Amino acid sequence: MGRRKVAIIGAGVVGTAIGALLHRKGFPIAAVASRSLASAEKAVHYIGDGKAMADPAAAAATAELVFITTPDGAIAEVCNDIAAQRQFSEGSVVLHCCGADSAELIAAARDCGAKVLSIHPLQTMADTDQAVANLPGSFFALDGDAEAIDAGKEIIAALGGTVMVIPSGGKMLYHAAAVVACNYFVALVFQALRMLEAVDIPKETGLAALLPLLQGTVRNLERVGIPRALTGPIERGDLKTIEGHLAAFDGFMPEGKAIYCEMGKIAVDVAEAKGSIDIQTKNKLLEVLDEG
Repeated sequence: MGRRKVAIIGAGVVGTAIGALLHRKGFPIAAVASRSLASAEKAVHYIGDGKAMADPAAAAATAELVFITTPDGAIAEVCNDIAAQRQFSEGSVVLHCCGADSAELIAAARDCGAKVLSIHPLQTMADTDQAVANLPGSFFALDGDAEAIDAGKEIIAALGGTVMVIPSGGKMLYHAAAVVACNYFVALVFQALRMLEAVDIPKETGLAALLPLLQGTVRNLERVGIPRALTGPIERGDLKTIEGHLAAFDGFMPEGKAIYCEMGKIAVDVAEAKGSIDIQTKNKLLEVLDEG
């Protein structure tokens, strides 16, 4: 049985990259639609297949797999409009790639006899070339109609990814976890740079100095996982150093103390899971961090 025909509605980075990767794996790209025909034509040229269109409903009617990859805020509106025109085919699978919303965002497609699916790559995609390079090997979260999950697994296998099926009701917490791991990681590095600036180390120098440390930490996560990758004073139960850190905040940047203490409490949980501190040390660390 041949690959199902694909339509992509929304010619941005995500839609173009997924279209290109699926085309390479033998999925025929029937159409790419965008409000700007020029954008659709550009995406078709990059993908190497498909007909550029300015009418999303006409594009949806050409395919059995319909990706709605518009900006997140427009997904439901576009889906509702296509469904109102009865342009989703009976038995087709309609998909969106929004991380925060479940497949219920495109529930209107069911009115046409289509199945709905959310397929979210746990990956950053700054531009199309980077997305094409990074998507293979990534993990993808799936939620939606049971009949559509198999189609999602086929797509993810073609993209070279790993499947994570999650309940629709858990999509927001899943997305929040991704935000903590990715966006808040950047924010934590930004905070560390502010701390270095407080002792006269410029941001540019500070980032250059921290990058080897960060890269080593990522390698440790890959090599030994969590909790074993945790190192440092909390992992050692080094109360004296923690108290010294808190005193340094008082002297240089008191406003940085709160985030240090809150993250420290989580690190205490990791150290306990690692078995590197006993219950007495745990309680002493938490007491010091609470007071801080």
